[in-house]
Amino acid sequence: MIIARNLLLACFLTILVSGCASYRTSSNIPDQPVSSTLWNEVKIFATGVVPDKKFKDLQRIEISIKKLTAFHADPTKEQANAELKKRAAQMGADAVVNVRYQSGVGFMTWGYIDAQGMGVKFLD
Repeated sequence: MIIARNLLLACFLTILVSGCASYRTSSNIPDQPVSSTLWNEVKIFATGVVPDKKFKDLQRIEISIKKLTAFHADPTKEQANAELKKRAAQMGADAVVNVRYQSGVGFMTWGYIDAQGMGVKFLD
């Protein structure tokens, strides 16, 4: 009886604590403070879609968003795009081109989405 109660309590506490953390994000671009106004102006162009402006490549951007528990929703393209925009703004890019996504379940995560593309600066 005591063992069953302790096991139940341990499961409850695990679920309670795991509810505090939902996603972990990583990128090859160091995270720095940037105004959300700036990163909301960054444009995302999927592979095969070309901007109508000339641009120069700045740097490849790679991000990964992993959910930390089975109880959270899988990360979405919208979350990935928001993170791409944020990292692009941090490096002074106007857009991210040739964006590709990959998602699934990993060995060390309950679910993930990876996105990568080239941060570019539009030429005047």
